[in-house]
Amino acid sequence: MKGFTERVKTRMEELHMDQKTLSERSGIPAASLCRYLNGKQPRIDIVLNIAKALGVEISYLVGSDDDRASPYEEAVAVIGRTKDALTPEEKRRIIEEILK
Repeated sequence: MKGFTERVKTRMEELHMDQKTLSERSGIPAASLCRYLNGKQPRIDIVLNIAKALGVEISYLVGSDDDRASPYEEAVAVIGRTKDALTPEEKRRIIEEILK
């Protein structure tokens, strides 16, 4: 199963995009992006910015390779990793975005 980091790197390769370009397009500082590309789990808002910069759905970046998890389950899992960093309204909007 490919995780977030591997999927970001794969998409960057497909687009011939380097870390500097992804940093600029996503608005994420280069040092922070480097940590995420080395395995640190980002907050959901960061995942959303990276997905937009890479032209993919957030569910692709956080999804699994198998069909066991629904998009809703994936969204809940990602939001769960944010702990209390998001308000209930922000969590609801993110779930709606993922399920589009």
